[in-house]
Amino acid sequence: MSAKSLPPVVFIHGWKASVLADKNTGKDEFDYTFGVVMGLAKDPSIELPMEWDSNGNQVKDNLIATEACHSATCMCRMVKLGDIYGPLLDHLEKTRDLHVFAYDWRLCLDETAANFTQFLINVKEITGQSPQVVAHSMGCLITLHVLNHNPDIFHSILFGAGAMSPNASVAKDYSLVGEKNTIVRNTTMFSPKINLSNPAALHFMAYPGERELYGKPTTALFRDVDNNNSLDLDLHNIDTWKQYKIGIYHFESGVDVVTKKMETWFQSVLDKAHNFRLGLLPKNTGLKASDCPPISVLRGDHSETEFSYTVRHSSKSTARNDGGSSYVDLKEGIGYLRGDGRVTLEDTVPPIDIPVCKIVTNAREHSEVLNDLENVDMLLNLLITERK
Repeated sequence: MSAKSLPPVVFIHGWKASVLADKNTGKDEFDYTFGVVMGLAKDPSIELPMEWDSNGNQVKDNLIATEACHSATCMCRMVKLGDIYGPLLDHLEKTRDLHVFAYDWRLCLDETAANFTQFLINVKEITGQSPQVVAHSMGCLITLHVLNHNPDIFHSILFGAGAMSPNASVAKDYSLVGEKNTIVRNTTMFSPKINLSNPAALHFMAYPGERELYGKPTTALFRDVDNNNSLDLDLHNIDTWKQYKIGIYHFESGVDVVTKKMETWFQSVLDKAHNFRLGLLPKNTGLKASDCPPISVLRGDHSETEFSYTVRHSSKSTARNDGGSSYVDLKEGIGYLRGDGRVTLEDTVPPIDIPVCKIVTNAREHSEVLNDLENVDMLLNLLITERK
């Protein structure tokens, strides 16, 4: 079949995976270039104002998303250092009617989901057909939200390395300088302070009991070191972050002074994230299995992947100026499950009430899962067959 006779394909990328350019000058400010990822060039300025506009959206800076990240490059993009979405995008550009939704991965996902909904509607109006969506990582989370509210605008969906299930692993991103915030050799481009103003990833965080609602086999994200009992912490309440010394309250966060403004902002984001997550479950939105378009999953079984953390108790402070306290240990006593190095296998599958026609597992790490072009083509063709 020719590309014109097939439904259009919409690709939506993951966290930290679009190029951000100055809307006034057109100059690219954020991309994975050699100087930045090696820590040799000045970091791009990606902190956003920690305040809301009159529409309830975050106040913007001058940066806008222009395209999904294609490759890591140097010499003004003339030399490619490594793949990001390049193989997938090049392949789909040649074989299908491809439309790429590039979004600002820093912003709260309710705003992005609304923009993505309109993008899909526009593609349908332009092409005359509902699109097949290929989503990666955070893009899967956004797609899942749109699916719950507007299932009829999809032809079908391929979830790739989907970060949809409620988890706790991004607590490290919001707590520690370096660690998961290291990009090649750059340990400063992303930090807990910068991440605080870029709140999108907080929408991954679980609320108590959410994993059970998803039907996930593994539910304990935190365990008490003294008795191995599961602890269901409320990660949408700032008091939990304070009590257990995570995020900006961690003693290795690099945040020397936590201001009242920062705390007010943080709780308002956690509230938004909680409301967003409520809209991911069919039981909350009224989505029926019969409403869903054909759905498939492509995921990576690449390595042991961080999943759960230990809560320890100290008679002597290990964080800030408190006395003895409990704290989440983000460095030792970590629990692992198989996954792609960022998302566990079981967390790539949507909630139990959403039907999936096929799951394919490859051996690739998180950023490379969708560059498995043979399986991408197979699954897209299968979804077309399932739709008929």
